[in-house]
Amino acid sequence: MWDYNARYQNLMHNRHLEEATTDLGLKDPAVFEKCLGVDDCYVDFLKFFEDEITQNGMEEVVKEYLFKGDARANDILGRMFTDLVHPIIHLGCGIEFKQPSLVAEALAGACVHENWPKSFLLATEEYVRTQEDVPSRPMLDILNSLRENPQIAGGVRETDPFNKIPDGFLKRVTTEQLVPYLSQFQVKPEKEDLQRKMADMMHTTAYMLGAAQRPGKREAMDFVLLHAVTLAVFYPAILAQDWLSDQDKARLLEATARVDAVMYAGCACPPLYAQRITDYVPRHPEHGWPELFHRAIVYRDEGHAAKLIRALYSLEQLDDPTPGFPITKHDFFQIAHMGMDSIERALHKTEGNKVPEETAAGVVKRVGRGGDMLVGNMTRWVFYGGLPKAWDYVPGCSV
Repeated sequence: MWDYNARYQNLMHNRHLEEATTDLGLKDPAVFEKCLGVDDCYVDFLKFFEDEITQNGMEEVVKEYLFKGDARANDILGRMFTDLVHPIIHLGCGIEFKQPSLVAEALAGACVHENWPKSFLLATEEYVRTQEDVPSRPMLDILNSLRENPQIAGGVRETDPFNKIPDGFLKRVTTEQLVPYLSQFQVKPEKEDLQRKMADMMHTTAYMLGAAQRPGKREAMDFVLLHAVTLAVFYPAILAQDWLSDQDKARLLEATARVDAVMYAGCACPPLYAQRITDYVPRHPEHGWPELFHRAIVYRDEGHAAKLIRALYSLEQLDDPTPGFPITKHDFFQIAHMGMDSIERALHKTEGNKVPEETAAGVVKRVGRGGDMLVGNMTRWVFYGGLPKAWDYVPGCSV
């Protein structure tokens, strides 16, 4: 995997060594704020958070810069969920495996990203605080309600830029339209409710990914929705941290599920077909979890396959989904088979997904370094799967 992905990496160590000693003065709140969202400040933020962790410890830095509740912490918390939630995925990895350097990298990465989640996250929290009798509903019910709203379900378009959620969907769908739905995912700062809502989120995001299929098209997974699943896997470890308060755990869990819901809506609210999961016939039905893990580890991509199988396997530790949920616990194993089958088959020379050569060449030319990696993902996965054209490269089937 390392060798496969080395070709598009940017060297950082030279600048890290030469310029990290140049102190921008990030301890000054005004300078810190000025540098937020600036890519060129990444190395400076990284050095800043490394120093903060060395001085104060990983736990105190996370509490200070994400959960303090002041303007700076609220700002960084929102940025954690940009770029397909990669900063908070990295944070979860750092927390679960007790890697302070990864926590520093996650915080630095968040700080140089834009902050489109902040507006609806803070507005939703305020709505819950100030409105009476806001209902608390299962996450799947919230997704279904979003799909039933034509303005929200139609809020993203084929012609939108590639980053369709901030650059298309959130240009048309307002915070005021989203908040009444997002506010319905609520978590009490109590251990029992934390565990219950965590399971709800983990089950629902996995179901959302597996069931978001297209009638008449072969099975494929949505790359955007995939990240909701690969983030959810870290929450058993996050909720197990005794240095985080139940209030902070509840807030983070609420924010995560609300961002997941916006990502679903930003994918054009694809209809969810439980039967595509329950009726799925694996290509290798004799394979169990060990074989699926092996296939994911040796699969040549940038790690999404392995992260997906690990995330789905983590559901084995949970209880069964709540009564009335569209699928059973065993069906998450079906989704794992479907995921590996679909991305392996996608790259088959004759039976695979077909990205036109001119399209691939255009992506490589536009993106430059890393363009071939993006073309690979366009071949393996669909993007914004509620839009019909997302499935153009996927062969048809009789289902």
